[in-house]
Amino acid sequence: MKHNKESNVGRMPELTDFGLIYSALGKLIVVDLVMEDSLKGHVDYPQDFPDLKLSMRSDMARELAKALLDCADAIDAGMHHPSVKIMN
Repeated sequence: MKHNKESNVGRMPELTDFGLIYSALGKLIVVDLVMEDSLKGHVDYPQDFPDLKLSMRSDMARELAKALLDCADAIDAGMHHPSVKIMN
C-alpha cells in the first residue's frame, strides 16, 4: 500500500454503509460500499464521493478482516499507527 507524506483526512471518503453478496462457486465476495465526505456536517460544501463496488477472493477477505480487527483492537487500546503524527 502506498504511504502518503501529507494528510488528506479532511477530504477522504468515509465508509458509511455497505452490502455484501458472495458465491461459493467463484469463491468471491462482492462488496458495495457507500461513501461520504469525512467532513460532511462540518463544512459548507462537502465533496461528493462515488459509491464503490469491488470483489475479492475469500482468502483476501479473511486477511482484510483480520487486519481491520487488529486496527480496531489497537484503537480500543488507545494506540495510534506508528506513521500517524498527532498535531496539537
